Amino acid sequence: MYNARPVLTAVENAIEELTNEMPDHKRIVWKGYSGKKVFKMSAVCDELSIFDWWNDTLSISQLKQMRTFLQQAIKLGFTGYVCFKVGASGCSHGMWAHKSESTDGYAPDGDCLFHSFRSGDNYFDMQLNGVWMHDKYATEENSCPDFTLKQIKEELKKGEN
Repeated sequence: MYNARPVLTAVENAIEELTNEMPDHKRIVWKGYSGKKVFKMSAVCDELSIFDWWNDTLSISQLKQMRTFLQQAIKLGFTGYVCFKVGASGCSHGMWAHKSESTDGYAPDGDCLFHSFRSGDNYFDMQLNGVWMHDKYATEENSCPDFTLKQIKEELKKGEN
């Protein structure tokens, strides 16, 4: 249920629902006076594998970030369990995609792709063969480095050799 492809389908359905002319007022509210529709987080958290959040609503731009992450994860082979923690500025956050499926409803051990998920952040990390890139490439000057998608792809190629 919480594997990458089914969650991607749920995210795409949510994007379509949010852009629909006739919203479901049990799930969707208007944000301020802007006329922009957002989901009530509590109405969509289960179907979108969101396990924690800082704001009470989920916007179209956040859904599009989730879609992009899931598409990238699937292309890179992270098709197992996925989950999201929707962050706010200065708060914990993240999008995770695993290669393995969950056996107990929680994140499995093993290879995992991470992407930031709060406004203003855009970085990746990855656990491959039991080692997180931020640990592997930590230095005295930068104890927790951030990575780009290009660096993730390069690391995956190294792991194939």
